[in-house]
Amino acid sequence: MKARVPAEVQLEFPLPPAEEPVRDALAGDVYVTYALEHVDEHARRYEHVAPRHCEELGVAPGDLRRLAVVNLRDRRPDLSLSWYPDARAVTVTLGEGGLAAGLALDDGFLDKLAQDVEGDLVVALPARDVFVASGTGHADGIDKLRWATGRVWSEERGEDGAASDWDVPAGSLLSRDLLVRRGTGWEIFAG
Repeated sequence: MKARVPAEVQLEFPLPPAEEPVRDALAGDVYVTYALEHVDEHARRYEHVAPRHCEELGVAPGDLRRLAVVNLRDRRPDLSLSWYPDARAVTVTLGEGGLAAGLALDDGFLDKLAQDVEGDLVVALPARDVFVASGTGHADGIDKLRWATGRVWSEERGEDGAASDWDVPAGSLLSRDLLVRRGTGWEIFAG
């Protein structure tokens, strides 16, 4: 997941169409990009999936989201849910790797999570590795999502003097907006 405007779009020269990363809108400023992971004996690097990759691999760009969800499911053995004791809200973590926000693409996971809250599912995706959820029927949960987003985006210390609960680099920030799931799509939560 990324938020507009990505650095590669800010180049002084445009990329050829076959090299432009494939992007799918999610909601508001948040969009999805896909990456190929390259691992060798010296390093691990990622390359944005572009139309030429799809052609080389025989994958339609419209199939990337489904394939990404399958890959995410394979890579999430460390998934854990931590419900807040003071509000009907949950933080979902996947361990290392900046993949938690990608859970917003997994309809199966979202359907199960939505069963645990009242109303429509609402999520905060303030950074790539932060996923906090509640429901429209939980005012305290919505407040907790706003609190979590503020903590991630703030460089200040909390009232207890502690740093943010999520140590996220500035380059992984996504959105200050809360998103609400309507059907199988996302919208900006206006409530």
